[in-house]
Amino acid sequence: MQLRKTRWSLYNLNYHFVWIPKYRRKILIDEIKDELEKLIHKIAKKHKIEVLSLSIQPDHIHLFVSAPPRLAPAQIANLFKGISSKKLLEKFPHLKTKEG
Repeated sequence: MQLRKTRWSLYNLNYHFVWIPKYRRKILIDEIKDELEKLIHKIAKKHKIEVLSLSIQPDHIHLFVSAPPRLAPAQIANLFKGISSKKLLEKFPHLKTKEG
């Protein structure tokens, strides 16, 4: 067990998040998958979250992270889902359509 520390505490808080694209479409492949992986690592680094495991399947994502206690699990999920969704839709506008 690896303890991490902040100025005021020692902690080991790990979270497992699983989420799906809208309508569980199998769109997380090829360049979209690569871009999503880069985005998740970039978001984690910016917010001082350690990615312990990441598995991107064509229709869902498993993300296992260690996060500081200042972030609630809902905030962490919102960070990853919201930012990655926005950036992917900007880069791949065809994902906005249901056929995408």
